[in-house]
Amino acid sequence: MKQTAFYIGLTLVAISFIACVVSFYLLAFGIPTFLAGTIFIFLSKQNINIKLLSTLTPLILYVPSTLLFLYAHNYSTPKTILIPKNFEGNLRVVYEKNCGRNYDKTDGINTLTFPDNGILILNEDFDRHVNYDYYLVDELGNRTKISQILNFKDRIQKRPCVLVGGSGTIGQTIEANSTNYVEKEITFSDFYIYNNDTVDRNDFKSQQKFDSLTTAIVNQCRQK
Repeated sequence: MKQTAFYIGLTLVAISFIACVVSFYLLAFGIPTFLAGTIFIFLSKQNINIKLLSTLTPLILYVPSTLLFLYAHNYSTPKTILIPKNFEGNLRVVYEKNCGRNYDKTDGINTLTFPDNGILILNEDFDRHVNYDYYLVDELGNRTKISQILNFKDRIQKRPCVLVGGSGTIGQTIEANSTNYVEKEITFSDFYIYNNDTVDRNDFKSQQKFDSLTTAIVNQCRQK
């Protein structure tokens, strides 16, 4: 039984390692899975050296493996994100809505053009990739490329800049007819733009307000 525990734990650790390397968004799934795998491994009959090797190796290899994956991934053509020049705050892409638009094309490159409210609704499959080029765009269409930061602490020194946020769903109960209600979800990805202002608006109340605005705009889109 304890030998089986080792193989179960090793499988969980391997799955979590691959998931976290492949997608930043899977960290929420990968970390608990890794911890569960570690518990199984340490409950097994293997000697302590094998247990430590099985659990510490993925931790040591995570950063270089992630960088290597991103390096290889960047050989693919990045999508372009166009942002209003003076925009500051939360950008949100809503996916998989029939009422949404398709990617724009700029020189054959998939382009996401954000409106002033920062919420873009797409009729496209959910995209887990983070391979983008970001541009601020003025009224004349002139573009200024901005960088993506990995550390929240860099937002002031390196502004204007972009920090990739999380992804998720907003659940809704919608009346289908006079007697039936259906559950519909809004699937989204977030980005945070730090431009001219040093005030951090990403508090809980602001997030709730932005979620409500997203729901209202998506419902408007569905009624078209």
